[in-house]
Amino acid sequence: MKNQTKSFFFKTTYIALVLIVSLPSLLYAQTTNQSDSDLVTGLTEKSGFTYNNFISGNFSTQYEGRWAGGDDDHDMYQRLRFKTMDFFNNKISISGSGRLSEDFDGHESKDGAFRDILDSYDHSINGRLYYFYADINEPLLEKSQLRLGRQYHYSVENILFDGAKYEQQIGPVETYAFGGLRASQYSSPDDDMVAGGGVALRPFIDTHTALDYLRIIDDDHSDDDEIGLSVWQRIYDDLHFYGRYTLLNNLPKDLLAKLSWDKIDWDTSLQLSYYRFLHSLSEQSNDISPFYEILGTFESFDLISLTGYKGLGEKFGISSGLDYRNVLDKDEENSFNHDYYRSFLAFNVNNLFLNDSKITFTVEYWDAKGVDHSADAGIDFDKKINKFDLGCGTNYSLYKYNFDGSNTLQTILDNEYSRDIEQKINVRTYYMRIKYLLTEKSDVSFRWTTENSDTDPEMYHQLLLSYSMSF
Repeated sequence: MKNQTKSFFFKTTYIALVLIVSLPSLLYAQTTNQSDSDLVTGLTEKSGFTYNNFISGNFSTQYEGRWAGGDDDHDMYQRLRFKTMDFFNNKISISGSGRLSEDFDGHESKDGAFRDILDSYDHSINGRLYYFYADINEPLLEKSQLRLGRQYHYSVENILFDGAKYEQQIGPVETYAFGGLRASQYSSPDDDMVAGGGVALRPFIDTHTALDYLRIIDDDHSDDDEIGLSVWQRIYDDLHFYGRYTLLNNLPKDLLAKLSWDKIDWDTSLQLSYYRFLHSLSEQSNDISPFYEILGTFESFDLISLTGYKGLGEKFGISSGLDYRNVLDKDEENSFNHDYYRSFLAFNVNNLFLNDSKITFTVEYWDAKGVDHSADAGIDFDKKINKFDLGCGTNYSLYKYNFDGSNTLQTILDNEYSRDIEQKINVRTYYMRIKYLLTEKSDVSFRWTTENSDTDPEMYHQLLLSYSMSF
């Protein structure tokens, strides 16, 4: 029965993708009896647009060079994102996004400083399809939509899958259901299936609730079921509450509560949030914790965040905030799961001495036991001069991912997790960027970054050269 269900989802996905690829020829066939001008556009003027603005999106190409400890690495990336206008009487639109990468200098050795995921592929040139789907408006009933193809679904978890999603609004109630074969950019899902659905409604004018369900059927691991309940509530005109509670395989997973106050007339905002991770998490069939083999089991913790902003006239603004993270069981602390306290104060200056300029001064304080206990400052400067957009600055981060490839995955799997993988610690970053507007829809940019840290190699440089075009 399970294999039959998989076969059904595979056939459905295959038909959906064939439909998407075939749509241009179907579109042309619909216009064969129209005037010559309609044949040129492939669409009738009644549709409200012509061939010239039928598709919109963005294309970019980027070179990345990295240097550290006598080693270097050179890669190239091309990214494409597009969306068509609605056609077939405003019934159908197509969207897609993908990336092509090329490793210029071949695979990095396993102990190389810049070994990354590109070095794990069989070929130097590789592509990724992020999403490619067709949206069909009101395929069966009014206020409905059907999405076919590779797509992301955002609910209790972010899921990438090849299949179908159907949404329907009935009065004040919004419902959806989806299903297909799970996809991944980092691993082979081995024909794992995913399905789910949800319902959202407004029981009161200022209240919005949603219930979401997700199921992943996996041959290699136990099946996963996840349920999420969300509530949005407007307390006053400027005060809003959001809450979310999730269950994973009948066990409490996490809890989030957020209170937001936005007073536009006062140019003031304030946000307070509380997050609790309730139950330990390791390997699951979905990429809920994709790096558990490196990071170890994710243990329970609390995170409290408070941020605020106040505008001081047209030229000045001040923002501040704090984060407090607390591991519930102190015996479970490790390099990637520990207590810390961070607070910051930032002062913004806009167009004070120079037009089209902005300066941000930041002071932050970190307190992490055994790692750091200090105050640090940063500054960012931005200025527009005709077609140029210039920027430079420096900032501090207590933690960043350690790019040093000497900590290979196999080494980590053969030893203790937290002992053989490190984070970059006490990182001071300096950057400079230049962006030049070629046309209204295209630009070229240059960015140079240098990092100093307490982690070997201590000095790291990065160069980014890119061209971007909107269409």
